[in-house]
Amino acid sequence: MPSQRKRIGFLPSEEVHEIIEKLCKANEFSQSKITGLLVEEALRSRGVLNESYSQNKNDNVDFINFSFDRETFPENNKSPVNLDEYAVNKKVLSDDIKMMHEFIEFKYFKKVMKRNNNIIE
Repeated sequence: MPSQRKRIGFLPSEEVHEIIEKLCKANEFSQSKITGLLVEEALRSRGVLNESYSQNKNDNVDFINFSFDRETFPENNKSPVNLDEYAVNKKVLSDDIKMMHEFIEFKYFKKVMKRNNNIIE
């Protein structure tokens, strides 16, 4: 009998896929089971999923996490995003806002001219 729940497709990044594969091998679970457990763990850590849910639904499975080589997944303490790129240049922002206001005024002027076109002719 088919399940009433809908399937969720998930295409992980290459690094996440490698981690899931290692967890699968270490715990002898399917990718689907590991992914489901990771999602539940993430939701629980965010406080969205009740603690009692895992005790009732699963066999309170603990992952074997120590099978990884830490060198395989180096710690990346640096943010890949250059924060300077997202800093707001107030002069440019002010000029952009001024230009937007002028454009809106132009559009309004154009609308009024179109409405009053028959007066001029």
